[in-house]
Amino acid sequence: MNIIDLFSGAGGLSEGFRNEGFKNIAHVEVDKHASKTLRLREAFYYLKEQKLLHLYEKYLKNELSFEQLFSLVPSSIQNKVINKEINQKNINEILNDINNLKGDRHIHGIIGGPPCQAYSTIGRARNKDKLRTDERVYLFNYYIDFLKEFEPDFFVFENVKGLLSFKDHAGNLLLPLIKKSFQNALHENSYDIEFEIINSAEYGVPQNRERLIIFGKKKKFMNKSFFKSLIKYKESSLTLNELFSDLPYLKNGQSSNCYKCSAKNSIIKNYYRKFNLPLSQNVSRPNNENDLKIYQIIAEGKKQGKNIKYNDLPSDLIKHKNNYGFLDRFKALNGSGIAHTVVAHIAKDGHYYIHPDVKQNRSITVREAARIQSFPDDYYFEDSRTSAFRQIGNAVPPVLAQKFARVVRNDMYL
Repeated sequence: MNIIDLFSGAGGLSEGFRNEGFKNIAHVEVDKHASKTLRLREAFYYLKEQKLLHLYEKYLKNELSFEQLFSLVPSSIQNKVINKEINQKNINEILNDINNLKGDRHIHGIIGGPPCQAYSTIGRARNKDKLRTDERVYLFNYYIDFLKEFEPDFFVFENVKGLLSFKDHAGNLLLPLIKKSFQNALHENSYDIEFEIINSAEYGVPQNRERLIIFGKKKKFMNKSFFKSLIKYKESSLTLNELFSDLPYLKNGQSSNCYKCSAKNSIIKNYYRKFNLPLSQNVSRPNNENDLKIYQIIAEGKKQGKNIKYNDLPSDLIKHKNNYGFLDRFKALNGSGIAHTVVAHIAKDGHYYIHPDVKQNRSITVREAARIQSFPDDYYFEDSRTSAFRQIGNAVPPVLAQKFARVVRNDMYL
């Protein structure tokens, strides 16, 4: 079954669908770094099919440059990633690009969700005066252009739960408008629409991450509810201590791309380390002495079941003038449980994601953040550490996406 991935980011949604046998016809992504990540992932799967993963291994070891690697990959694979902004100026060009890529193949599904900052409660407060002119609010209209053009059997639209209560510049709830627009997207048919808040933690992802999922399907498919069918794929996840058990011991500012030991459980062995490739992007941020002292206190408190607030720290460690807001600006991960939500702000600093091991006294690495988001270790994020963190924080966890794909594959086409 063929899918198009819109507003792709690093490709978490499409990775999950690919793991259930779906074929990516095209990704559309505006960010050049995320687009490079997507191109590399397409190259990975091409090389895997050609039994040439040793070339990808050379890239991970810096023995091949990006350009050298892609000189070995057909342009038809690289062209599947469309690095353009979805807007009024580009929409027809993007639709033409996808039509050229798909040929006479049917598009079974469209997946993806537009940038969520406009709908988030924090972003909403910051952009209150820009509602009328903020184009991000109405990006769903372009999503509908794709539905009209390709008339897929189904679509998955992902966004923040703040969309449930978001109001447009006229004071009207936006979600009912989106739902009605989706229902009426087709000329001779209509979509059945469902939506629900889904927590990734209930589906095998080691992270509390709630997102609004809108699922639409043509009326002739699947009489059952998508979300009722999804329930049967619920499963518990690893704890963070289990998730990090084979990763090397690091202090702040250090890096190590050598696994500490062999995989200790089946999930790490059969999913995270499935292809026996080198560890990559496992470098920790350097920190100043003041932050490290705070990290130590916060991590030790978390180990004892306490969430220590900024204004509870010793006075000599408090450097910010604002001691009334954002009091949990430093936060440690719970090693015996799962993570709180990984967000794009991790690209700016790691204060909110302090490693659960007090002895390591640092924030988490790119690879550790990627594991929390359920990306396998063979997934490489371009170009910089900052960009990699941003892509990971914005992503849909592939393990959750795979459960969506499983419902479609097993229940929709019966």
